[in-house]
This record gives sequence, C-alpha cells and structure tokens, in this order.
Amino acid sequence: MKKINKLKILHISEAYGWSGGANQALSLAKKLNEKGHINYIASPENGDLFIKSKQNSIETINFNPKSKSAIIDGFKLAKIIDEIGFDIIHAHHPKAHNAAVVAKIFSKSKPLLFVSRRVTHQLPSNIFAKFKYKTKNVNAYIAVCKYVANMLIDYGIEKERVFVVYSGVDKTKFFKREKDIEFKKSLGVEENETVITLIGNFSYDKGQHILIEALSILEKKGYRFSVIFAGRNTDTFQIKGMFFSKISKNKGIFLGLRNDVDKILNITDISINAAIKGEALSGSIRESLAMGVPSIASNIGGNSEIIKDSENGFLFTPGNFIELSQKIEKILNDKELREKFSENAIKTIDENFTIDTMAQKTFEIYMKFLNIDRSS
Repeated sequence: MKKINKLKILHISEAYGWSGGANQALSLAKKLNEKGHINYIASPENGDLFIKSKQNSIETINFNPKSKSAIIDGFKLAKIIDEIGFDIIHAHHPKAHNAAVVAKIFSKSKPLLFVSRRVTHQLPSNIFAKFKYKTKNVNAYIAVCKYVANMLIDYGIEKERVFVVYSGVDKTKFFKREKDIEFKKSLGVEENETVITLIGNFSYDKGQHILIEALSILEKKGYRFSVIFAGRNTDTFQIKGMFFSKISKNKGIFLGLRNDVDKILNITDISINAAIKGEALSGSIRESLAMGVPSIASNIGGNSEIIKDSENGFLFTPGNFIELSQKIEKILNDKELREKFSENAIKTIDENFTIDTMAQKTFEIYMKFLNIDRSS
C-alpha cells in the first residue's frame, strides 16, 4: 500500500454568508493544514468563507455552484480537480454536493468524495437527488449527529457509508472566564441583572416567539431579567414588535448579526435554543456549554445528543413555552443546579465537541477510505 505523507484536500461550499457549516469547513481546513496537509477551499469569491480562508492562509478557489447548473459546475470542478491533483474532495453544502458528484464522473483522477450533512430537512425525492445521495461516487457521508445519520440510512444509504462526527467548538475562543461587566453595562444591562440569551437568526423555525411567550409568563410572576437576541434580523421591527406586545420594552436587547458571540455568552446566565424545526445540533448551545452557561434546548434533532436532560442542562418539548418557562424558573431559583450544569457542560464539550476532536475524527474517516482505495 502506498504511503501518503501529505494529502491535497479540496473543501467545497456555496456558502456566501457566514454559517455554522462554513465555520466547520474552515476550522477543519485549518486543523488539517496544521497536520501538514494541503487544503483548498472552493467557494464564492467575496463570500465570508472565501475571505476568512484567505485571512487564515488557506488556498482559495473562486467557485460558486448553482442548483440549476450542476453539470456545468461539475465539469468546471473536474478540470480544477485534475489540474491540481486532489486526493480528497469534501462537499460541505448541498449545491457543493451536486457539483462534486458530477465532477467525479468527469474527473480523470477520481479522488475520494466525502459529503457533510448538517441539517434535518427532509431529503428530496426527485430523480437527481436520489442519484446524488445513493451513488457510489460518494465514498462516505459525515453526519453532524446520530439523528441526521439515521435520516440518511432511512433514505437508503448503506450504514457502512454513514459516519457521525459532531461539530466542534473553538476552545481558544469559547471558554469560561470572569464576566465582562463593562461589556454588560455597554448593552444597558445592570451588573446584577439576570441575562437570558437566544443566539440564532430570526425565523419562525428558530422559535424566538416561543421564548417570548415563556418569558411573558415569568415577567407576570415578578421575575427580573434582560433578554438578548443575537443573529441575523434579530434587530428588526418584526421581532421587536413581537417582544413588546408581550414583555416590557426595557427588558429586550436586539443585537442583530454579531461576530462577538463569545462576549455575549460571557455575560449570559441562561442560554436558550427554542427551535421548532430544522435543528440538527445547535451551534449556540455547543458554544454556551463550552463557556459553562446553563442551557435549555428544544428536544429536536441532535440536541439530546449534547444536552443530557437534568445533567448538563434541560431539554423541553418543542413549542411548549409553558414547559420552557418552568425550566428557566428552576435554573433561576437553584444555585447548586446552575453550578452543576456549568461544570458538566464544560466536561461534555471537552470530551466530544472540540474542533480538535472534529478534525481528528474526520481525518480518520478520510484515511479509512484512502487505505481501502489505495490497497484495492
């Protein structure tokens, strides 16, 4: 069997804005570069992933796959693959998956192809979708959690080609530390005020309305708190109107899309994921646990794989704002519970959800199939 000292790996994504998947792709490329391998990221020029990749000295290729041009995109990608001579192709998003499957057909070098799946949306049933998911041109699928892995297997993909690798947290950024009181005050929050936070883009599926209903119950009981919403469109009139119709105006802080989530979580007392649909494995909950923030998550997708109910946080029935209010109340009133959750949360992340662990397990999957391919 031929020994491989240095691999050439191409990561593909159509991501333009910043997202959890884009973050994981870049983090993986950085870690594998540190191991001495050569990583490229192919994504839309001027997109956040492309720009951040260049800033981190990752080789970049301007590539913008479209849903309606998979054949053209695949042909272009095949030429890139053969010119540079990649050993491994890793598609991180659906349109990248489309292009990569077609590229492998046209490519003369036939590199190994791995596809990440990080969402719980129903898998499509059209002819091309069935082909792209079930084709043997994809050597393996890397699911973000067991829930997503089971979706792929139920779709008809052999379980031998489906692996689980949990997304990782950057522990150099997300770690427990003394609260930054000055930052807290800069947001208009008093030093001793309880802060409840929901990090997530504003949408019905993300469940901001569920948290608002829960907090309305707590306000009527006399609890004092400030609530922070951060994420795309969390600074719009729509969410503010929803909030102000239920809760006192001075309790809401609407930050919009931010790049200082670690600073927000640092002053957070309780972190909430209230999603009712589409959640695979909440990134904000991973980061909250890494920082030792007591957390409550909707019991959907893979959230139960990271939060063990009553051990390192609470789970609640999706959409049940009464249950959510009860879980928040328990944490507010029990200091020992808060300390227990904080300690166990950090252990959970350190054991299974770091960037280092994610990169190592992904690389082991690469090597498993690379060894099979080179020895066959």
